Amino acid sequence: MLNANDENLKITTALIICAFMTCIGMTFLILACAVPQPKIFYPFFVLLFYVLSVIPIVLAKRLNPGSETNPKTEFALFITSGMVLSAFALPIVLAHTAVISWLACILTLVSNVINYLTIFGYVMRENEFDAPYGGMF
Repeated sequence: MLNANDENLKITTALIICAFMTCIGMTFLILACAVPQPKIFYPFFVLLFYVLSVIPIVLAKRLNPGSETNPKTEFALFITSGMVLSAFALPIVLAHTAVISWLACILTLVSNVINYLTIFGYVMRENEFDAPYGGMF
């Protein structure tokens, strides 16, 4: 059994890793806007998908606590997967229509992978009830 100090260290380490990975992902997103063509900020629109993709799951989990699945949870997962897919599709469509360059598209896709893996890693970590921050679910 872990004591309180070990638990706090574990939680702090997980949050530091999440913050570090988010910074790396955001760095790739900023590079996508600055490196290929200066002052083209269309790749920043994926930030909307980062924020909006977690809202349906959080709402469904808060409205129906428990581990059983139900139609509300399934619909929230469907909406979330559509938003994640849209975050990957938007830079590809923008690059295909020559609004952004393909290098910006690749940098945005790398940013998407890093940021969504960070969100997934935070969500799927152990859900400890006595932790000060806890998991998302």
